[in-house]
Amino acid sequence: MIAHDVLTYICARCAGIGEEEILIRPYNYKGTETRPICRDYELSNHEGGRPVVASDDPRYDESEYYTDFIKYSYPKKGKVPLIQVLSLYSAEPDWGMDSGLKISPLQALTGGSQGYRHLRYGLFLFRAGIVHRMALHFFDLAQIAFNRRDMYWGVRFSARAIHYIEDLLTPVHTKPFTEMFFFEKMFHAKDLYFITYNYHLNFERFVAYHLWHGNGLYTGIIESAVPFELLDLQKDLLPGSRIARRLFPLIFKECKNIWGDTMKDRFVKISIEDINMIRPTDRFQKSILSWLEFSASLVKGYIKKFVKPYIGN
Repeated sequence: MIAHDVLTYICARCAGIGEEEILIRPYNYKGTETRPICRDYELSNHEGGRPVVASDDPRYDESEYYTDFIKYSYPKKGKVPLIQVLSLYSAEPDWGMDSGLKISPLQALTGGSQGYRHLRYGLFLFRAGIVHRMALHFFDLAQIAFNRRDMYWGVRFSARAIHYIEDLLTPVHTKPFTEMFFFEKMFHAKDLYFITYNYHLNFERFVAYHLWHGNGLYTGIIESAVPFELLDLQKDLLPGSRIARRLFPLIFKECKNIWGDTMKDRFVKISIEDINMIRPTDRFQKSILSWLEFSASLVKGYIKKFVKPYIGN
């Protein structure tokens, strides 16, 4: 997913998180984290900055789609609104934390360690990706921080956990392509690779642009989503992924109707003009809204059960 911060912010606001300020605290969890992050990732404070991925590689840079929907503020006397920490850092795992790692031989099938930690692909009986485990990892760290009365890192770790939950529930993170499309392109590996890559990212860019620009249809469905009652996070995550996977075939079909084979032989990044020219069908919009509603329901449930009880303690 792209525009994690908008989905998280609206969910947090609906879950009763206000403008309470918390003190920025130094990082003291090096011996507690059990999953390595990229050695080149600079662990620093970004309060007042942008959640968007900025890159010298135009394939990955998201700046052109971004506008500051949330109106992030810089720290005052070392304090920032809690809701902004939660929303800003829900984008943090996309800033390079998970890149350049050697985790599993299967990561080659997901485009590297970044994909392996952010996807849960299911195709036929095959499964690859550990996004659900990453969500649980940062959930555990958040609980440790909250129990230490470290509100800042409790919230920041929670934001990371929410990132992986949102990725787990994103349909294009659950399958690379449909089984039928695999058989159609199985002897054209280059076409299969580029179409899969381009459909995935450009679908996310389309939705992200509308979220960052406050599309009322999308923000409204997030606001109206009923919080999911989480009983056991570990048991509730993978069923959510299966629900998202059921939405994938229609979304993939609509991407195919929009872009066809125009993305089969090179990296393609749609422009804002391209986005504004897309006229999504009712079925396409319904699938997007179903995804956003279900994601918002689970994220609201997470915030109400695992974040809100610690506020004020």
